Amino acid sequence: MVVSVSNKRFNVVGVTQLNDSYPNVKYKLAMLARLLSTEYVEFLVPIDKGDASLNIIPSLESSRFGLVWRMLLGHVKVLFYCLRQRSDSVYVCYPGVFISACLGLPILRSRYQHMYLDAFISLYDTVVCDRRLIKADSLLAKLLFLVEKKAFSSATTVLVDTPENAHYYSELFQLPLDRFYSMPLSIPPLVPIKTPAETGMAGRLKCVFVGTFVPLQGVAIIVDAIRFLGVDSGIDFVFVGDGQDAGCLQDYIENSRAVNVTWHRGHFPTEFVVEQIVSADLCLGVFGEDPKTQRVLPYKIYYYLALAMPVLTASTTATERIDNECRARANASPFAVVPAGDANSLAEALAQLRDHPDQYASLGAAAGEYYERGLSEAAIQQSMRELLAAT
Repeated sequence: MVVSVSNKRFNVVGVTQLNDSYPNVKYKLAMLARLLSTEYVEFLVPIDKGDASLNIIPSLESSRFGLVWRMLLGHVKVLFYCLRQRSDSVYVCYPGVFISACLGLPILRSRYQHMYLDAFISLYDTVVCDRRLIKADSLLAKLLFLVEKKAFSSATTVLVDTPENAHYYSELFQLPLDRFYSMPLSIPPLVPIKTPAETGMAGRLKCVFVGTFVPLQGVAIIVDAIRFLGVDSGIDFVFVGDGQDAGCLQDYIENSRAVNVTWHRGHFPTEFVVEQIVSADLCLGVFGEDPKTQRVLPYKIYYYLALAMPVLTASTTATERIDNECRARANASPFAVVPAGDANSLAEALAQLRDHPDQYASLGAAAGEYYERGLSEAAIQQSMRELLAAT
């Protein structure tokens, strides 16, 4: 079904990565192109390492300055493009804060009746509130806050990934809640390499954790739970990924005789990640105590659910909402949950699931059902149709 938004073009602009590192950008734009057909007009500047603009300063190809240069040049290109265009609607893909802020200037804002900003990650919240890389009272933090508030207020609709983030951003930036529209993230089509039934050793529970090791994922909590369980727990752990909090896992592996822990360290193709997920009995979600943990449903959870895998994760505002939605439909919850930040409770839950495999088997069926109904491409398409029809 093709959605008609007007007899004018629907412009899509951005400086971004069009690969599986940013699956929400890549696959959501592909879906938009299918929905809008000939009305869809795209002007994107890729910032992948292979981008031709790198040749301007070849010696800086792998440097941070090179990335900054590509971003700056890309924004200039996009803004010049927007100066030459008029359209009923413009969609600014992630990360589009600075583009949206500039499009809010009178000379540009009047060219578009509707502006959609994909802002599933807030730069200010991530850098200042979550990872605390910049002090909240610093001049840079205040400037970033003002730029992002300008970006959000310039857009007629700000797309976020969860209702919890919509409420949070509304309060943080003091903007009307109806400016924000929650829509699930897009992920690649996932093809299982193996089936869960083919894997695992009899009598042992195999758990997989896939992640970027950021604080909200609670890697340290998982490591503490492994320590509580001991090496003879009958539970095997596989970690896939790397990132900010990887040090605690590295220290544990180096200082213990944990033969039940395997770590595939680095960033891997989607096919490898899928293979690791479906080879497990249980998938580990997020367990951190950060406020952001309460509001998000990370990519890794989407992958687990899309593959109909059992998921053990922290009890959060987001998982409670999903649980309530499922119960209202007389469906089982797709999650087993433990209190956030509680390694002892996590260890107890793992032991319980190890001893009662029927429990995590039933979680997998509920996971697949919920994904198809609430997070799949079909669900996102319906959400997008409703958004475009209402604006």
